[in-house]
Amino acid sequence: MLKWKKGPDNKEERKIMDSKEDEYWMRLETFEQRKSRNRSLYIVHVAMFVFSLGFSIVLTGILPYLRRLTALPDDKLLNLMGWMVAINPIGQFVFAPLLGWLGNKLQSIRLICIVTCVLYIGGNVLYSSLSLFSNDPTEEESKRGVLRYSMMLLARLLVGISSANISVIRSYIAGATWKHERNKHISILSLFQALGFIVGPAIQSALTPVGCAQDYPNGELKFDMYTIAGWLSAAVGFVSLILFLPCFFTEHNVAKLEAERLHGHGEGNTVELGRPNLLAVVSCTVSFFFFLFNFILLETIGTPLCMEQLGWDEQKSIQNLGILMSIGAVVSMVAYASVAPLTKRIDERKVFMIFGLIPMVIGRIVMIPMWWYDQYPKQKTSTSEFVSMLLHLGLSGFKETDGNSCSQEGGEGGCDYDELPWCGEIPVITEAQFYLGYAISAVSFPYCTAICQAVFSKVIGPRPQGLWMALITSVGSLARICGPIFVSLVYVNLGTYWTFGICAASLVASLVITLISYKTLVPIEDLNQAPNQENKDPDTQTIVEYQVSENEIYVEKL
Repeated sequence: MLKWKKGPDNKEERKIMDSKEDEYWMRLETFEQRKSRNRSLYIVHVAMFVFSLGFSIVLTGILPYLRRLTALPDDKLLNLMGWMVAINPIGQFVFAPLLGWLGNKLQSIRLICIVTCVLYIGGNVLYSSLSLFSNDPTEEESKRGVLRYSMMLLARLLVGISSANISVIRSYIAGATWKHERNKHISILSLFQALGFIVGPAIQSALTPVGCAQDYPNGELKFDMYTIAGWLSAAVGFVSLILFLPCFFTEHNVAKLEAERLHGHGEGNTVELGRPNLLAVVSCTVSFFFFLFNFILLETIGTPLCMEQLGWDEQKSIQNLGILMSIGAVVSMVAYASVAPLTKRIDERKVFMIFGLIPMVIGRIVMIPMWWYDQYPKQKTSTSEFVSMLLHLGLSGFKETDGNSCSQEGGEGGCDYDELPWCGEIPVITEAQFYLGYAISAVSFPYCTAICQAVFSKVIGPRPQGLWMALITSVGSLARICGPIFVSLVYVNLGTYWTFGICAASLVASLVITLISYKTLVPIEDLNQAPNQENKDPDTQTIVEYQVSENEIYVEKL
């Protein structure tokens, strides 16, 4: 890093600086500032992992934990289970715009992140301490377990509200990165979010040897595989809280400085960017919804699809899916890591379409049953009503258990022709189709989400992006709400043709919207640059000054 004070003795240094015109960002911050900024970026990446983990780590344990807490019958448990899963994204959906607006007002994310960390810790501690609340298993069904399941609902809501800080985290990354490095850090952020969703269930599964409590007496804390998951989540939330303290986390905004430089304004002057292009904003948000919707749908439908279409029993389905998801996570990490170098060499819009959108469409088309195939799903001979209901809601990972034991019985593989009559009319999805479709999705999904968010950030431009990123966050929350509903309405009633046909159609629609808005999917500065360059007198030079630090000023001729 070359540094100098304004004055007549810096001519040689300025010559060196002028010879590296393309690396202007190296001149606009000191080494210490860059180090502090990079540290702050990785702190928010870790926070994204933590808040994603909070949603997924207890997901596979909610149902058996709730059964032992309340002693409620299975039909009521299933209804409550739906709310326990949905309340998290609902809280995020409602509060993301509020936190985004607050972030813009405060011009800081520290306070918001600290408060949401406290909410996150509180929600997980409450979840693990539900046995402290009273419950009488002999009460009539309408009153039994009300206090405990109400507190669980509140706990999951608090975690959902805390995860709404993703909107200000995304906004911070948009402001704390130079344009050339934004793709890299948004890719890392997306990777950490995906890892949080994947690692959570794995941690819950790893806690299985701990076992579960046979009951939860009033006023007694129990430490078992279900409550320890909540305590672990609270612990990583506390780590995140510590990282946001001033001694570790210092906020930076280089996007504004970059805009001033690119527009020929001195430090501190206002750059008029105009409104973001509406077509580009709609294109990015609609596409992001479709990407998340398809991802959540495949995650939700995975186990029942393996059981009903491939004929695997429940234990084999969960085991094979676990292996497949682990391999997919590694593949996705490689894909996320390749986004930044690829977009440096190739137009990011082309990478978005060629490596992301088009393969995603192909991946969904591949999973549509072949109408000429004359083999149909294996017919299931028997099933319990409860397990069947779980399968139809995509919740078969929550296996039916004996109320007095942690042992779990695997459900039989196959399709129930009485409850799903379309099984006898639509050809089976083959293993080759399933593996190929999943593999294509694992490779292409990172390019879709990472580049879509990066392009959206650049379309908005170097302005406070709290509310804009709240829009993306709320759209993602809505996709997580709609996924299970789609499974219960479309997959159960209409079958695989409609399920994967609609998924493929949604991605085709995203591809069409992207093609229509292709020319607008560029940084807002680039849209405004052409007219500015046309009106600029080539014989006129603008001298621009930037305050790099307290004793350093960078002077540049444009």
